[in-house]
Amino acid sequence: MLILGVCNAIDSGACLLKDGKILAAVSEERFVRKKNIATFPKQSIKYILQSQKLKPTDIDWIGCGAWNGVDQLETLPRLIEDVIDQLENSPKDTKDIILQRIKITGERDTAFKKELFEGLEDLGFPREKVILCDHHYSHALTAFYCSPYKEAYIFTADGRGDFRSVSLWSATRIEGLKFIDMATELTSLGAMYGFITKLLGFTPDKHEGKVTGLAARGKQTKAFEILKSGLWFDEEKGKIRSRIGDTYRPFISADWPEIHKKLAGFSRDDIAYAAQKLLEETLMGFLIKHIGSKSKGSINLCLAGGCMSNVKLNYELSNLPQVKSIYIFPQMGDGGNSLGGAINIALTKGNNIRHFGLPTVYLGPAYSNEEIKRVLESQKVSYIQVQSQDKIKKAVQFLIEGKLVGWYQGRMEYGPRALGARSILAEATDKEITQILNQRLERSDFMPFAPVTIPEYADKCFVGWRQDHISSRFMTICYQCTPYLKSKCPAIVHVDGSARPQVVFREQNPEYYEVVKSYIEQTGNPVLINTSFNNHEEPIVNTPTDAINSLIKRNVDVLIAGDLIVSLK
Repeated sequence: MLILGVCNAIDSGACLLKDGKILAAVSEERFVRKKNIATFPKQSIKYILQSQKLKPTDIDWIGCGAWNGVDQLETLPRLIEDVIDQLENSPKDTKDIILQRIKITGERDTAFKKELFEGLEDLGFPREKVILCDHHYSHALTAFYCSPYKEAYIFTADGRGDFRSVSLWSATRIEGLKFIDMATELTSLGAMYGFITKLLGFTPDKHEGKVTGLAARGKQTKAFEILKSGLWFDEEKGKIRSRIGDTYRPFISADWPEIHKKLAGFSRDDIAYAAQKLLEETLMGFLIKHIGSKSKGSINLCLAGGCMSNVKLNYELSNLPQVKSIYIFPQMGDGGNSLGGAINIALTKGNNIRHFGLPTVYLGPAYSNEEIKRVLESQKVSYIQVQSQDKIKKAVQFLIEGKLVGWYQGRMEYGPRALGARSILAEATDKEITQILNQRLERSDFMPFAPVTIPEYADKCFVGWRQDHISSRFMTICYQCTPYLKSKCPAIVHVDGSARPQVVFREQNPEYYEVVKSYIEQTGNPVLINTSFNNHEEPIVNTPTDAINSLIKRNVDVLIAGDLIVSLK
């Protein structure tokens, strides 16, 4: 059975599922070159059909993990409860704000749903083949059914989706997901974090990672109590609550002067710290309420949703005493809801498949040497072609010489992280490299760079790392760095002593593994910098043209694309 997954929310995209195997998965931003674009993913769908030599009539079903509306059994009762609580305990203008929130949600979701159906029909997909499912349920499906676990708790959190902002399930492969609890979009930590992103001068739904980076530089101040007065976990009632008013409104783009005045005397770092602490404290309180009676090291935890792109939050959740193992779905944001929609159909109409393996995320386009050559020659850019083993030697030589290497190999990654298919590699031994990279890529100077290493060295570098830490393969969790790593490669150590590593295994990406391994053996330095191959504010490169343009911008000193080595004079 062929299932096309589609989602036209933030970071829209598409995927293809065949009999439990994920054949392809991509984001629209990589094709249209607009980061995190929320639009009908026409180019993603076209790529998937063309790459698999399919026509719309070959597709059995189309799934989307969004725009299903308010769930009558689970979401609606809680939404009514929250509205009553707000009206009884919040300022007089709360009613108007709630009505505005619900009205905007309804209108926007209806418009996106209409765009989805019309876009599919224009491409030749009949409406009767399209099946929608709840947004958070879709996140949960990706988190559990792509994980290695046979049973787990599944925890999702984001700005909003089908009127929810947080959801929790338990699950087994045999019985599926069992709903436990939720929070509505009126008590949205994602909205809070997005608003703080805007307040600090960044773009919400895009720059939340910058807030996380700033938070590591901050300290505890009264800014935390100010934010907590508007949104918190209520221990007595056992639920996430909010007071819509001066210090909280459920909009990432809310514009109200009171919160600016209240936070005016605090530094950006301390405001970021307050938002990060509130995110962690509230979500951990919610989770502990339901797993608190579990014995130490007894549960597997699966995470998805936009809030779970926050690696510091993931680290804190992983360190809860009850948690034995943690899995974060690599495309944790709304870009993952194309696959969630497809999995929903596979579970209900498929052949009793209960696992959808994701050993790697190399699920996008690949380009042959000949295709790359044609682009280089059309742009009159010179190159040399080498054998695979020589390519690895050259890459290591360039890195030891201090060059920034654009590593462009194989199929593009699915999700927000560059994992050795579309990466910039550099040495991490000198902190000055971070300034050079920030200038070359036009990045903020407080953002940390991530390391890549191999499993033979990972436990020497990262406190508590184990080989079964699958999330470390996808750069979705952070660790405290060991003194050994701090002394050898200080460029990747954040101000709080942490790093967000990728541990690459030979079987996942042999050439990339060999580059890292050879570099370590020749230098004695245990990691390299791995950052995404793109200029700041641009999506990660997709086509050979994108990679060459990045070289021309001097984002990198040398481009290794396929077996071709390219540098500019």
